[in-house]
Amino acid sequence: MLQQRRRRPGRRIPMPTGRPAATEQGLRAAQHPSGFSLLNATLRTLALNAAAAGRPLPALDAVVLHETKVDLHLAEPQAPVKPFTATSADQSVWTCSASSADIAEPEQLSETEMPYPALVSLGWTETGGHLVLIDLEHIGILNLDGNRDTARQVLQAIAVELASTPLAGHLELTALADAAPGLDTAAPERVARIADPSAALTEVAAHTADQRNALAAIGAETLRAARLLDDAAGAWTPYILLAQDLPGDATTSLVDALTAEPRTAGAVITTHAAAALPGLTWTLDCPDAEQPIVLPGSRLPVRLQGLADEHFADAIDLLTLAASDSDVPAPTWPTDEDDAETSASSPVLAPSPPPADEREDDLPGEYAELEEADEPGAPDSERAKAPAKEQPQPAPGELDGPTGLTLADVLAEPSEPSVTAPLPAPPTQESLGTAPTGPTVLLLGPVSVDGAVGRIDSSRRNAGTELVAFLALNPGVDHHAIDDALWPGRLVGKEMRNAVVSRTRSWLGKDTDGHLHFPRVQDAGDSRYRLGPQVSCDWTRFQDLARTGLAHHDEDGTLALRHALSLVRGRPFGGIDPTRYAWAEPAIQEMVSAIVDVAYELSTRCREASDFPGALWAARRGLLAAEESELLHRQLFLAHHAADDLEGLREAATRLARINEQLLDGADMEAETAELLRNLLPRPTTRTH
Repeated sequence: MLQQRRRRPGRRIPMPTGRPAATEQGLRAAQHPSGFSLLNATLRTLALNAAAAGRPLPALDAVVLHETKVDLHLAEPQAPVKPFTATSADQSVWTCSASSADIAEPEQLSETEMPYPALVSLGWTETGGHLVLIDLEHIGILNLDGNRDTARQVLQAIAVELASTPLAGHLELTALADAAPGLDTAAPERVARIADPSAALTEVAAHTADQRNALAAIGAETLRAARLLDDAAGAWTPYILLAQDLPGDATTSLVDALTAEPRTAGAVITTHAAAALPGLTWTLDCPDAEQPIVLPGSRLPVRLQGLADEHFADAIDLLTLAASDSDVPAPTWPTDEDDAETSASSPVLAPSPPPADEREDDLPGEYAELEEADEPGAPDSERAKAPAKEQPQPAPGELDGPTGLTLADVLAEPSEPSVTAPLPAPPTQESLGTAPTGPTVLLLGPVSVDGAVGRIDSSRRNAGTELVAFLALNPGVDHHAIDDALWPGRLVGKEMRNAVVSRTRSWLGKDTDGHLHFPRVQDAGDSRYRLGPQVSCDWTRFQDLARTGLAHHDEDGTLALRHALSLVRGRPFGGIDPTRYAWAEPAIQEMVSAIVDVAYELSTRCREASDFPGALWAARRGLLAAEESELLHRQLFLAHHAADDLEGLREAATRLARINEQLLDGADMEAETAELLRNLLPRPTTRTH
């Protein structure tokens, strides 16, 4: 989002290619963002209730993140605090489900900080495959012993997560010498590098001494008690040192600084020889293979997660690319005359499949299987879920949500709200051209398929919708590409694939001539999958209209741009299951960029033609896809100012400030935007006597 904000019109944000792109897709396929949202909500609620009850936060040996619940493994048994309940007789394990009525509302959660900012995932439970996290502040010294390669890979995984975790809000991460190479340049805001071990020891000692003095000043006996105090916000930033080896002559003093009472917000993660470390160290014996280890304290069997050197290098490339403030030329969109094998979006969205001899599904590498005409009766093990509810979309020209104090309130006193000029009505389907005769794939907002004439069970519609969306953007792919898109990282037999393909074909149905909207692969002539010619896509239509509109600076061109924007219903690929569509991120970014560019161009044309309602409509339509785009917010400001709508200008500035406050825990307004507001808004007058 920050890169999209910086991007210049007509340009694109840089996207990964090659092996880093495949690694990112694998990471997206494995992510479980809803689980971390639940973890964040339950722990913040715990902090609110503990503070209200005058109880300190419990020390945690481990946290287990399930699909729909969170388990806390306590270092010492005690009575639970809501929203958690005890699951064991000795009250050493607390649990909270996602459906708990005791979880605080978002407005309440915003009033407290994350009480355990140094949580980091370590691996997965041996049974069930649930994510296991540990609290580095409670541990102090985490020593990864055993196999040196495995230990280094575990340290690298922890390092990448700490450099990018959203849980902490803010932490300081220092890499000693050659630990986690490149991480400091990839994530400079959080990560620093120190070559001298004595300098690292000095920093740790200063950090711990400063926090102990602060604890004494406020009369808090422990760090966990201090985190619950209203006036302690921001005082307990975790400091974490990554060190493959520790200086022998300073190890004891380093350990003493971190493990002395009261404990502070600091930790060291090292692969130093365990024999050289004192007994208070938390040592994990990293095995040679994927053998489970047992966590100290909780005694949980855990399979450690790690990043091999090549995947760690990919992660560094991805973080570096994501932090880049440069943009790149936009791709050339294919035209109707291009080869039919060309994707509807550029660049190609799906990574190339591995060679046939690397496959393990016993299927030919160059040919798709012959499909069964009827739906197989075998159980379907796809990860299909009930369709995500489509969120109500703002009406054209409107953005949802309340507004708060902003730069506008500082620059000028608000007056009575003015009535915004009426916005032009969206064009009808007829005005967009010939009405579609077959199903339409809708991607420029919540993903759906409109006009399918068959039926499909609601619990299986998600997989069918994803398959149709993938084929709409990637026509002419083989079954390997479908497997990699819908089931990344899994071996899929033809029985499962045929079940999804067959159900989707029945769902889309046939055209008026009796031809399938999703032809059988054996009828394609090249053993490739593609949708029928009567299946349309809003993104393809958008591209056609935008291409025409941007090339013609006349009334017809402006109308084409307006028609293109009328297809936008929200952020592209909205309303999807966050565990699906890992393949779609390049397409999403291209769509967002194109929509913003078209909205910017149309808004500019309308404003220059004194069509201020049209200028506002265009900018707001683009903001449905990218509400964080300050480029479009500046278009709103200019249109309001040109229309002499001072109150509308103030409200637009207020709305942008609210969006920035919520973006990545607060993003600064761009200098160009702030300067524009200073020039457009009247300065408050100072009365003299």
